[in-house]
Amino acid sequence: MRARRLAVVVFLLAVIGVTVLRLQGLEASRAGLAVDEAQYWIWGQSPAWGYFSKPPLIGWLAGLADHLCGSGEACVRQPSTFAWALTAVLVCAAARVVYDLRAALFAGWAALLAPGAAFSARILSTDAPLLTLWSAALLAVLKLRAGGGWRWAIVLGGALGLGVLAKYAMLYAIGCLLLAVMFDRKTRRGLLSWKGVAALMIASAIVAPNVMWNLDHGLTTLKHTAGNAGADGLSPDLMEALTFLAAQATLAGPVMLVGWAMAVAATLTWRGQAADGVMTAFSLPILMALTVLAGLATVNANWAAPALIAVWILGAAHLERSRAGRAWMIAGLVLGAALQAALIVGDARADQLVIGKRPPYAQVLGAEAMADRAATAARRAGAGTIVAERRGDVARLAYALRDRPPAVKAWPAAAGQAPSDHFQTERPLTGRETGAVLAIAPCADAARFTGWTRVDPLGPVTVTTGPGRHWTAWLFRLEGPTGSPVRPATCPAPGR
Repeated sequence: MRARRLAVVVFLLAVIGVTVLRLQGLEASRAGLAVDEAQYWIWGQSPAWGYFSKPPLIGWLAGLADHLCGSGEACVRQPSTFAWALTAVLVCAAARVVYDLRAALFAGWAALLAPGAAFSARILSTDAPLLTLWSAALLAVLKLRAGGGWRWAIVLGGALGLGVLAKYAMLYAIGCLLLAVMFDRKTRRGLLSWKGVAALMIASAIVAPNVMWNLDHGLTTLKHTAGNAGADGLSPDLMEALTFLAAQATLAGPVMLVGWAMAVAATLTWRGQAADGVMTAFSLPILMALTVLAGLATVNANWAAPALIAVWILGAAHLERSRAGRAWMIAGLVLGAALQAALIVGDARADQLVIGKRPPYAQVLGAEAMADRAATAARRAGAGTIVAERRGDVARLAYALRDRPPAVKAWPAAAGQAPSDHFQTERPLTGRETGAVLAIAPCADAARFTGWTRVDPLGPVTVTTGPGRHWTAWLFRLEGPTGSPVRPATCPAPGR
C-alpha cells in the first residue's frame, strides 16, 4: 500500500515538475506567436459565443490568460500547458477505473510525455483543452459504467458540452458512445438511464448558445469547418493514408501506438478484457475513419487527437502485462522526455536555430520587427491605419501592435464574395478611417490599388526571420478613397 501511494505521489510531483519546466520554457522562448495563436488572442479581447473558424472556448481561454497573466507570448500559451497537466492526471484517473494502478500510472506518464503533448503544451491551440475535456468525459463514462452516482452524469454533460465549445471534433464522442453502448453491457446499463439523459441535457444546454450564434451568423463556423474537411475533393492516395498513420505514431509515441494496436487486435478476436472493448470504441473508429479519409482528401494529423486518450490507456494496459512491454514503455517515455528537452532548447534559440540548412522557426519570427517598421512608416506618412492583405499578416501585426497605434485592418472581401476570415468580418477597411492608410503588400505593384485619389509607394521593408531568411513587404501610402475600398488584385506570379 505504501509503495502504491509513493508511486502516485511521484507521478503527481512529476506532473507539477514537467508543467513548471514547460512554463519556464515558455518564458525563455524566442518564438513569436503563430498566425492562429495571434488570432485566438485577438478573439479573447472580444468574448463571444462563437468565432469565424472555431467555437468560442479557445478565445475565452486566451482572454482569461491575458487578464490573469498578461498579453506576452508566454502568457498567451499558458492555457495549453496547464491543460496538458490536467489531461495527464485525468488519463491516469480514467485508466485506474478499469485497470490496475501500474497500468494507470503508465497511461498517465504516456500522456504527460508523449511527443504530441511535448509539442502541443508550448503553443496555444484548440487541441489542448479538447483533450482535457475528452479525458474528463471518458472518466465520467467509465465511472457511470462502474455504477457511479449523479455527479458523474454532471461531469459527463459538462465535459461533452464544453468539449464541443473547444472544438467540434468532440462530436466524435457521440459515435464512440453509441458503439460502447451497443457492445458493452455495463456501459449500456450506465448510460441508458436518467443519468445519461441528464448528461445529454446538460451538454445540449452548454452548446445551445453557440448554435444560436451560428444561426445568427449564417452558420459561419460550421461552413468553415465543413470547407476544411472537404476543400480539396477526393483523390485516392495510399501514401497519404500511411503518412497519416505515421503521424499518429509520432503524436502518441510509437511504443504506445504499437501497444494499442496489439490490444485492439486481441479485442477484435475476443481475447481482450471488457474494458479493452470500451477503449477500442473510443479510438479505433476515429483512427480508421480519418485514415481512410486521409487517403482520399487532405486531413490534418491532429484531427484524430481525441483517439489518443484511449490509445494511451489501452496501450499502457496491454504493454504493462509483460516485462518486455514495460521496458519498451520506459524507453518510449525517455524518448518523449528527450524530445521535450529538445523543444525547450529549440524555442530558446528560435532565432538562431538551423536544421538541414533551414530555420524551422521562420514562420513565427519577424512580426515585431515588421510591426515596428510599419508603425514608424505610418507615423511619418500621417496614417492612422495599417491594412494588410493576408490573414496571417493582419493577425501577427495586430498582436504586435496591441498596445500602440496604428490600428491594423484587413481588406474587405471582393465584391460579391463572402468574407474568408475573421478579420474581413470584424475589422475590414471601410474607407471612413481618419487620415491616410498605410498598405502592406506582398509585391511592389502599385497599379493593384484602385479607388484612391493618391497612391504613394514608400518602398520595401525587409526584416530577418531566422538565419538566412527574410520577410519583405512593400509599403504604400493611400489617400482619398473614391468609394468603398476595393481589395487589390492578386500579386503577379514571380517572373511575370
